[in-house]
Amino acid sequence: MSLRLDAPVTAVAEVGPKAAKALDEAFGVHTVRDLLEHYPRRYQDAGEVLDLAEVEVGEPATLIGRLVEWSPSRRTRTRRGNRPLTITEARVRQASGAVFTVTFFNQPWRNRQLRPGTVAAFSGKVERFRSELKISTPDVQVLGHAEPGEMPDAEALAHQRLLALYPATESLPSWKLAGWVEAALNELEPVGDWLPDTIRAEHGLMSLDAAIRGIHLPDDHDERHAARRRLVFDELFTLQLGLQWRRAHLESTTAGVTNPPVTGGVADRFLLSLPFAPTGAQDRAFVDLSEDLGRPWPMHRLLQGDVGSGKTLVAVWAMLCAVDNGRQAALMVPTEVLAEQHHRTLTSLLAPLGVNVLDGLRVELLTASTTTASRRRILGELLSGDVDLVVGTHALLEEGVRFADLGVVVVDEQHRFGVSQRVGLKEKRSAEADTAAGATGQVLPDVLVMTATPIPRSLALTLYGDLDVTVLDELPPGREPITTQLITPRQASRREKLYGFIREQAVQGQRAFVVCPLVEEGEIPATNAVEEYERLRKHVFPDLEVELVHGRMRPDDKESAMARFRAGQAQVLVSTTVIEVGVDIPEATIMVVEDAERFGISQLHQLRGRVGRGGGRSFCVLFAGWNAALTKDAERRLAAVAATTDGFELSETDLDIRGEGQLFGSKQSGLPDLKITRLRKDVEMVETTRAVARRVIGDDPDFEFDQHADLRREVVRRYEGGLEAFAALETG
Repeated sequence: MSLRLDAPVTAVAEVGPKAAKALDEAFGVHTVRDLLEHYPRRYQDAGEVLDLAEVEVGEPATLIGRLVEWSPSRRTRTRRGNRPLTITEARVRQASGAVFTVTFFNQPWRNRQLRPGTVAAFSGKVERFRSELKISTPDVQVLGHAEPGEMPDAEALAHQRLLALYPATESLPSWKLAGWVEAALNELEPVGDWLPDTIRAEHGLMSLDAAIRGIHLPDDHDERHAARRRLVFDELFTLQLGLQWRRAHLESTTAGVTNPPVTGGVADRFLLSLPFAPTGAQDRAFVDLSEDLGRPWPMHRLLQGDVGSGKTLVAVWAMLCAVDNGRQAALMVPTEVLAEQHHRTLTSLLAPLGVNVLDGLRVELLTASTTTASRRRILGELLSGDVDLVVGTHALLEEGVRFADLGVVVVDEQHRFGVSQRVGLKEKRSAEADTAAGATGQVLPDVLVMTATPIPRSLALTLYGDLDVTVLDELPPGREPITTQLITPRQASRREKLYGFIREQAVQGQRAFVVCPLVEEGEIPATNAVEEYERLRKHVFPDLEVELVHGRMRPDDKESAMARFRAGQAQVLVSTTVIEVGVDIPEATIMVVEDAERFGISQLHQLRGRVGRGGGRSFCVLFAGWNAALTKDAERRLAAVAATTDGFELSETDLDIRGEGQLFGSKQSGLPDLKITRLRKDVEMVETTRAVARRVIGDDPDFEFDQHADLRREVVRRYEGGLEAFAALETG
């Protein structure tokens, strides 16, 4: 019988309906391809796997067997100067029926770890004791659990030096998965290669058939590494091809508007009016954007920068380039708090140029809280072209919002918007403007997406492979690193000291945030903002003014509380994560986060970035473990945040801890899964495949060449729904 990759997994010998159901529920395995893409998580270097009859006494060996029983632990007698030993022994039976002994010293917990029925590989030096062979203090690799008669055949494993160990469950142990994989490979027909020979030769890649077999049954480490390299290349290359195809599709089906910088224009005057010089990173960003804005196709650029790196200044400059070319610009943000903050920032930054006075720049704010009268006026002036810049939330996407000539769109914290929402703002140009531009099809404005969430370079090049990326990796002069401290319940006295410090800082005109994970009491054990506000106001800081802000408040109440805190009428602000991004209060120097383990690394870094914006020393205090026990991952996250204020370093740690699955979000992004790639480890391959994909699509934008037919089929297969469906995400 010859198996095909698209055959159901039940076509594999010994995989019946019950096993197929278990594979589906545990790992989403439906087909032979799915089974073979359930890659080993690591390998046991077993040396030569031997049957007991083949071992040589005094030589190292790896013996596989099923643990039968434990003998009662015993302690050796104490000798002068030596501590007594606890000796724990078990009998292990091989598939052949031969029995050997494994002995552990001062490891009484082994009999809890290795229950009778456990199948494991025991590696160590073989010794003879009386009439039996034994291995003392062996290296143990658990392979699964088996009832008598279910042992994997040692002879079937004898040819393997490297034993593949798979992600497993109690009912689907690694050795059972390995057996099914090997059975599938034995029956699998030769797998055809979709990758052009020229690309394989250029990058020294083995054939796909050899890689599929070599990743599961490698003869040695070299074969394992070569197989993995080919499979990682495939994952990343097809992903990058799809992204570059989408970009080429957009550029071929849409026209753009040109917004090149104008010498002596308002954008130039804006930079000259600043009381400080832009950083080197900002200057490099201006160069990148200048090139994009002057091209006849739409700009698609990601502006990435750590907290406080000056992204807003770069975005304002880009928006003013649109104004210099007689067009309008829009800045869309996810929350009203952030929209109001950006509106204040723009008004302040542009004040030297004249804002909302006479013939000065017209800057407006449009949110759900905008009054009916103001909304009607703003909509009319956007359509007439009287408004130059508008800052808004999702309200900008509503049906009645139209622009006379929208030239530049900036989307802040872009990961909080869906693709359809970002597309909706692009299409707000009036038909008259498109006609005036001489376009026969759709005209899109230049688009700049920004994020203050540091993204590892490997992830940015993957998630945003169709975007050009500019990174602001410098902080403005005068910004000091924020001192971060982690406080656990064992250090309870430090909480009272902190409250005293907040009071001292308040006397000096400084302010403090206190952030809670919940608004009100919920199902999880965590501090809620409403109760914490009452506690602090009545019992901790009765001598200070304390305000409360959370997402369920009425917008005017929320803004009123923020205004009092901003003006210094309140010294402490209790809030949820509504203040995570965009809030810029120079006098805020203390950030307190309750139940910090409830937040991710990125959130904690963003929250910490709300202080220290006015220069001088600032502090972030993370209270953790006060309402729930800390997990190992939580401890690692918190330790990382306390150790560094470098957002890009933290993003790498986050990628290590959470893995590609959670960060990549392929099901939500429309991108293929990464099953074997590890972005931090494979960043060079990310860059390589991106370059090759750009070259292929540059030569053949729609895979029309004969030599790219197989390549196109593979890319379409990996993008569920096909490339056409993926492209439709951006084109509406």
